This record gives sequence, C-alpha cells and structure tokens, in this order.
Amino acid sequence: MVIGTVTGDPTVVVRDIQDPANARNLCTFDSSVLAPQFVSASAVAYETADNQIIGAQLAGGPTRILATYGAGVIGSGQYAISPDGRSVTYLDGNTWRLAGPSGNRVLATLPAVPGRGVNPDEDDSFLGFSPDGLYIALFQTFHVGGTGEAAPDQVRRASDGTLAYSTSGMTMAVWASVPSRLFFRDATGNLHRWDPSTGLSSMTSLRWIRPRSSPDGRWIAYTFRTTSGIGGIGFYSVQANSVSNTTPPGRSSVSFLTNDLVWYRGERACSTCFGGQPTPTGVTYIYSIAGASEITSRLSDVNDAWPRVTAPGL
Repeated sequence: MVIGTVTGDPTVVVRDIQDPANARNLCTFDSSVLAPQFVSASAVAYETADNQIIGAQLAGGPTRILATYGAGVIGSGQYAISPDGRSVTYLDGNTWRLAGPSGNRVLATLPAVPGRGVNPDEDDSFLGFSPDGLYIALFQTFHVGGTGEAAPDQVRRASDGTLAYSTSGMTMAVWASVPSRLFFRDATGNLHRWDPSTGLSSMTSLRWIRPRSSPDGRWIAYTFRTTSGIGGIGFYSVQANSVSNTTPPGRSSVSFLTNDLVWYRGERACSTCFGGQPTPTGVTYIYSIAGASEITSRLSDVNDAWPRVTAPGL
C-alpha cells in the first residue's frame, strides 16, 4: 500500500498496489491533512493545521491525539512512528521528544536555528526509528553548535532515551539493514556507517541526496547531482558497499514502494532560475531493480509505503 496522489487528482489516498494493473484506492484523506504516514497496515498518522499529530484507523472510527508541537521553528512537527506503532518521536520547536506507553519525555534540547538560507543538496533533517525499533536517530543541519546531549546528529536508545552516539557535521542519513545500521555522509561526500555493535566505519565516497532504504534493508536509493545540474538516481548495495547508477538523468525524489520497485519524479533544468534547482516535469516513474526497467507511473506523489520493513535481506 502507498499513501500518495494519483495523476489528475490532488486528493491524497491510501492505495492498494499489490496488483499494479488493478490498483485501487482504499480511503481518502481530508484536504487539510498534512504529512500522512502509515502506523500499521490498518492505521495511519497525520498532522493538522493546529499542530497536532493524529492517529486514525483506516476502517474509520474515533481518532486520537498522539502529540502536539509548537510552530515557528524550522522542522518543528517533523515526526516518525516506531515499527510497532506504539510510540512517536517528534520535534517540538527546539526540543526533540518521544511519546509512547511510558509517557512523553524530552530526548534533547537543541540550539536555536540561526537565520540563514537553505541548500537542498546539503541541508537535511532526518528523524527515524531503526528498522528493529531499538534506536532513534536525529541527523540534521539546522540546530547546530551543540555537542554531546545537544549535538546536531544523535542516535538514542528507544527503550530509555539515553544517548548511544553523537557527532556533528553530517547530513543525509538513513537507516538500513537488519540488524539496524545508520548510514550518513559528511559535507565532502564521504559515506559513514554507525553500527550498534562495531561503532563508526568509513564506507565509500558518495555525495548522495535524500537517501531511502528498501524494506528489506538491501538497497539504499538516492538522488545524485549530475554535471549538468539535474538529478540522477543511484543505488547503494548495503551488502556489497557498491554503487550503481541507472535511468537517464533528469530524475529525483526517490521512494521505495517494495523491495524491488522504486518511485521517483522526472525533472529538468530550470531555464529561469539562474543556476537554481531543477523543476519537476510532471512525469513520474517506477523502476524495477531486478528487471532494470523503468515505466511511467500513475502515482503523482508518494508520502509513504507499507510494509516499511520486511524480512531482512542480509
């Protein structure tokens, strides 16, 4: 299943794509809903305009407030749901919090965000639970200047919120593989991996943008910037520590639909941006890793896909 929109209709839907030739919408979201994502195969979460994170069942019925957050700070309201669906971690202004069965606790208080511009190829805010649910990572480039408990890049234990690892100067992080490992890069394009057992390792040179992992943890798909300035799609093999690029340039914003299928947008150079970011073409694609083939997609946007984690491929 995916949460997204279908070409020609701006309504955000939950869509069953098990049989792509006979895909069907299961339910729709109100137009005021923000940042929807799956909690489980039968439940979703989303945000409201009055700064609430809401949980709801796909079958209908009463909703519940999972958390509330303050406005006016970049990144405030960003959230992630634990693999078991019982906890939510989120940013509330300059505070990183975790809410669940044991209550709502502060994980970290971060420095205020300074006023500055944003570079979409370098700036990022990643917040997510590890696939095994044991850790939570916050790697971001906005609340900078702190160290240790207030560092911009942190991994914490989901069980008690204690700090497991912290660093700074990193960006574009993603969890992959089971047991869980966190991959991220520095500003010069060196790729690193944090492992709960072995600690920090240097992997390869890869200046990836917005990496996303497959449900089984075997692949990380990402955008890379070509010499012409438009994006391309690449794949990093977690097992082999190797890189392969595929599809013609003019692609970006990748999301996994299944272990094999990835969705992304078409893009072209902006003729009026004076060296600025490329612009979408309005065409989207689905690529099969196993088949090394690309087709156009009816999905005009993808917010999330389920299952988020499957049996480990490693």
